[in-house]
Amino acid sequence: MEQDDVKVRQIRAAAKTLFLRHGFAKVSTAALAKEAGVSKETLYTRYPSKEAVLADVLEHLITTAEEAHEAAPVMTSRADLLGALRAFADRLLAGLMDREYMELARIVIAETPRLPHVGETFRHAVPERALARARGLLAAARDAELIEDMDLDSAALMLVSPLVTHALLNVLLVAPSAGQAPKAMDVGSYVALFLRTVPFKEDAS
Repeated sequence: MEQDDVKVRQIRAAAKTLFLRHGFAKVSTAALAKEAGVSKETLYTRYPSKEAVLADVLEHLITTAEEAHEAAPVMTSRADLLGALRAFADRLLAGLMDREYMELARIVIAETPRLPHVGETFRHAVPERALARARGLLAAARDAELIEDMDLDSAALMLVSPLVTHALLNVLLVAPSAGQAPKAMDVGSYVALFLRTVPFKEDAS
């Protein structure tokens, strides 16, 4: 999806507004196009379905345009890996803790029993992409011979899961309270603890 496409930005903003106000199932593509100020034809040239719009809104809330296209950083030391994982965790957690994101997550949870494809859309748009990004960072460290070969999928899950759990416990399962910040997480300490489980090469510094 082109991030600088004006029509995409209009559709994304309209979808977020309408989904939060009415829920996913009650928003028609006609209403979405009208709110966005575009024709239905324009909507469908950007998105094949309403589910695709939802996926883009969710992904955009936790992924910056720069992060979506950036390559894995060059790593030559443990400090490089620590910095890369810390930056990834900070950005992911900030997105997960966003109240609008969590409100949309509540909508997804409510709609999934009746519309299972909505849950699948959420899973592909958010958790799987986050896990892929984490795996990519660890793979870059392995390819740079900083760490031993390991089960990257399990390691990525170990890195991402506590961030998701923190957001669930402190935002999703807590009634929204205007002006009150959710409980913070010490991401630096958590990432440092995670790295203690990673098998570094003996000569990695």
